Parts: sequence; structure tokens; C-alpha cells
Amino acid sequence: KFLFILWHLYDTLETALDTHASHPAIAPIYNPTILRRTDSLSADIAFFLGANSSHPAVWQQHPQYESFLPFPPPVQAYLSHITSIASSPTEVPRLVAHAYVRYLGDLSGGQFIKRIVSKAYHLEDGEGTSFFEFARLGGPAGGDHAASGDIIKLKQWFRDGMDAGVRDDAEKRAIVEEANLVFKYNENLFELLNVPEGEGDHHQKIRVPGARCPRQVVGSGKDSLVRLVEWARGELSIRASVIPVSVVLVGLSYLALRGLKAIQFL
Repeated sequence: KFLFILWHLYDTLETALDTHASHPAIAPIYNPTILRRTDSLSADIAFFLGANSSHPAVWQQHPQYESFLPFPPPVQAYLSHITSIASSPTEVPRLVAHAYVRYLGDLSGGQFIKRIVSKAYHLEDGEGTSFFEFARLGGPAGGDHAASGDIIKLKQWFRDGMDAGVRDDAEKRAIVEEANLVFKYNENLFELLNVPEGEGDHHQKIRVPGARCPRQVVGSGKDSLVRLVEWARGELSIRASVIPVSVVLVGLSYLALRGLKAIQFL
């Protein structure tokens, strides 16, 4: 369910970015070869559903996807908002905030999430985790995946692009304002998947270097519960009865977003 939500979110956002790729505020951060997430999400969804093709037209016929429709109100509100600002010439720069929160959230916490999920579910060769893999900046299409040093360079490139493309003070204020709204939209998505606290029989501590996590986040799937509870120095405690991949992604993705730095323009 969470991967379905992410796919539609990125499909809507990346369609908007494609449409306005030449806009002065968008052009410096527009690099679909590296940043585009829709195709990788589609591949991950197909893997977990056991679909014989990663094409959306195939896996969207799966009963599990069909049970997800119609979109829950928080999802529809988020998608409609992106579409709305993309259709207004004066609001287009606000798309920068959406790209910032989503892409830098993926880059900031994505590699950590990939390692945790791959180890927990014995996933090999990137199966089910291609969403977290980025190409190297300046590398050939389909080349090696970005290592930690490459990820740092990619994040700096994105921030430099924001500084280069957004010069007007009013636009800067609008983008900062929009970023706060984007965080709220994402929090609403996580709330959509929450369930009341239940009993768990699995307990594990993990360390998130420098994490500034919320005191408690609860993500859920059918007959499952994950609690992420704040510990000292970024140490988290995970409790769960059953931990499906999508549930772990909910909690850890939330932490990845919350760990983002506030937007600061030069």
C-alpha cells in the first residue's frame, strides 16, 4: 500500500517536473536520469506482487492494487495539490519544495533504509529496493550505483541548483512555506497507515547516526505493528509482531524526511 502511494506521488510530481523542466527555478535541479523514482518504484512493486512485468498497466491489475482504490483522501489531497500548483504559472516554483523534500529525503535516509530492509528480508542484488538506488552524478545512464561519497555530491548538487534557480526573495519564502506544507502532507500519509498500539513479540535496537526522530512513530500493515521509539543519540527501538517490508518503509521513510535540514537559500 505504501509503495502504491509512493508510485502515484512520484508519477504526479515527475510529470509536473517534466512539464516545467525549462522553468528557471526547475531547470537547475532537473535531472531525470538520476532522480526519477517512478520506474524503480514500479519495479519494486512488481517484485513484491510477483507480477511478470514492471509496467504499471500490468501490476495495476493485481487484486492487491485494486483493493487500494479509490485513493484515500490524504493521498488524493496530496496529488491534487501538486497538480494544482503545476497548472499555475506563478506557483510552479513551489514544485522545488516538493522535489527537495522527496528526493533529498530519499538520498538522506535511503541508503540506510535499503541496508536494513535488504538484511531483514534477505533481499539480494537490489531486488525490491531499487527505489533507493541512484546513479552517479555525471556517470553514464545505467552505470554504477552511487556510493556514499557520490550521494553527498548529489545532495550538494541539488542544493546548489536550488540556490542558482531561486533568486527572488518572494520565491524563496514561497518555497520554504511550501516545504513545510509538504512535510504535513507526508505526515498525513503516515497517519493514514497508523493503527492503535498492540502487543509485539519482536524487539530490536538499531542506530541511526545523527537522527532527530519523533518520539514515537507507528506504521502498520495487516496484522502487524511497528513502533519506532526515540532513544538517546539516534538509537531506535523497533517492536513488531510481524514486519512486512512496506511497514518498515513507512516508519523509516518518516525518519528520513524528519532528518532533513530546513531549506536555507544563499
